[in-house]
Amino acid sequence: MKTVPAGFLAVSTKKKQPMVSIRNKLVLWTGEKHSGKTTSVAKLVETARGEGFNVAGLLAPSLCRDGELLGFDAIDLQNETREPLAKRNTDASKTEGFTFFAEGLKLGNAALSATATKTADLVIVDEFGPLELDGRLWRENVDSLLASGGALILLVVRQELAEAVRRVYTDFPCRNLAAIEPESIDKVIGMLRDYCRSPRETT
Repeated sequence: MKTVPAGFLAVSTKKKQPMVSIRNKLVLWTGEKHSGKTTSVAKLVETARGEGFNVAGLLAPSLCRDGELLGFDAIDLQNETREPLAKRNTDASKTEGFTFFAEGLKLGNAALSATATKTADLVIVDEFGPLELDGRLWRENVDSLLASGGALILLVVRQELAEAVRRVYTDFPCRNLAAIEPESIDKVIGMLRDYCRSPRETT
């Protein structure tokens, strides 16, 4: 296992084409910390698959004991492979809040790769947080997914970070849905129906 260094998966400094989308292809699945965002998005995945949609991406369920957060696992939604992703640091000398496992990082990058998501209608990224806002962890994956135009992208985001995420992806039409609201699942399904009837963008 290893701690994610300051430059891990930082966004490339090479000049890229502007990432502009004409459709509402970005959803922020928001809620307070430890409010059940991952649980509710797992229900969305089940519902979307029941409707015949292809769902890919990454879930990161929390691991708790006696009410205390211990860490997170990573689950590849295409093949249900599961690996440990992160362990909470209890050592006060550690500067990072979590130590990350190479196996989980590898699984996450594979789950969010172009190969794994190329036929997906919906791609889940659980979650997009402070590390991603700092240009690390899954940030480069998300940038690539949005630039590809191949699927509806749903980011699981803490409520207090939602506006910062919107500012990062200001070029993309974005919809904010409350994870705890049951009708949010129906709204995403409706978006998928509309999106899948539209011609797909190509790069």
